[in-house]
Amino acid sequence: MSQKWNLQDIRPAGQPRKERRAAITKKATRPNAPLRSQSTEQIPSIVITNGNKRERRSILWAIVLFIFVVGGAVVLSSTLAKTELTIYPEFRDRNISAEFTAFTQATGTALSYEIMTLDAVSESQVQATGRVQVEEQAAGVIEIRKSTPGAERLRAQTRFRTPDGLVFRIPESVVVPGAVTNNSGELVSGTIQSDVFADEVGSEYNLPAGSSFDVPGFQEGGFTALFNSISATNAAEFTGGFSGDQFQIDDGELSTARQALQIELRDQLLEQIEANKPAGTVAFPGAVAITYTQLPTVEYGSDLVTIKERANLQIPLFSSSDLGAFLAREAVATYDGGPVRIEDPQVLLFNYVSATTSNSVIANQNSLTFTLTGTPRFIWEYDAEKLTADLAGLPKTALRNAIEAYPGIEGAQAHITPFWRRTFPENAEEIAVIEVLRTETE
Repeated sequence: MSQKWNLQDIRPAGQPRKERRAAITKKATRPNAPLRSQSTEQIPSIVITNGNKRERRSILWAIVLFIFVVGGAVVLSSTLAKTELTIYPEFRDRNISAEFTAFTQATGTALSYEIMTLDAVSESQVQATGRVQVEEQAAGVIEIRKSTPGAERLRAQTRFRTPDGLVFRIPESVVVPGAVTNNSGELVSGTIQSDVFADEVGSEYNLPAGSSFDVPGFQEGGFTALFNSISATNAAEFTGGFSGDQFQIDDGELSTARQALQIELRDQLLEQIEANKPAGTVAFPGAVAITYTQLPTVEYGSDLVTIKERANLQIPLFSSSDLGAFLAREAVATYDGGPVRIEDPQVLLFNYVSATTSNSVIANQNSLTFTLTGTPRFIWEYDAEKLTADLAGLPKTALRNAIEAYPGIEGAQAHITPFWRRTFPENAEEIAVIEVLRTETE
């Protein structure tokens, strides 16, 4: 098909094409149309900013934000910082039902004890039925000491004399233990307690506590060394000495009144055991031995008499650690001799083999035989202070190796906050130790 050409499309060779002008058409104005404003339209302004200045401001804000974040993290870390070390010690539950003997001077692996003594006095009023002539000797308890080695037996009726010449006697023979050397290398006097009674009647023998005594028989016999080494004192006052008229009381009424006083005194002294025993010792309620002493009566009005009763409680105290190790050797086949404690010693029932022991002065005995029955829990002990000192400043991962040096620990876990901290505090006191016993299912 042949192409048709328009004359306007034909131009001489080599002559450039002229650009076509855009045709401007003028719109007709309507007769009643409002006139448009002839003012020129406002051209938007262009704002030119300094890029370097904006960049410096951004960097400054970034630095401020960084300091705020880091400072806040430091403050938060110091506020929320806490380190808890959970220790899982080894433990065993074992049944015990056996007879044991403890000694005041134990050797080797034997169990030892010491005596704690408590005293109390109570009184009540009783109706009198008349008067009677009374001649009574004062009585009390003395502690005999020997300051040189070697035990010495004192026969019954041995005399003890005060500086004023008042003489008392012991009713039974006693063996005074000799002095021994303690762990510090000091010589400690041997001691034993004994009842004494006045050689004569009378109130002048009612001596105050803290009176001193010697043994005149040694001086008279020329035994100077024994006279200088053996002496005695009384921890409680002597009472009962009297010579003269006293009110008479019906035996039945007096017995009932004294029994009530003894029950009151016993309960009072039992309540004092826990508060008076030293820390780290165990006292079994069944080990209590109480003796009672009747004190002189006192007139109370025209027909009433005040009767008084003194109770002396003695109880053996066992070291917690020694008792735990002793019973662990007896009951735990795998016990290796390390430190161990009994979680609650009171689950053990204590009974003297001899029924008369609970009514005697057990401070005069060199040993006590008793039975223990129950199921105590043995817990292996460890040095928590040394462990925290070993861990201070170390990475959290050092815990596993650290506890290998403590045979009594089966396992341990460390919880350190905030979460980004990965080391134990430099100060060992900031590590809180929590002891947890693992059950068999854990």
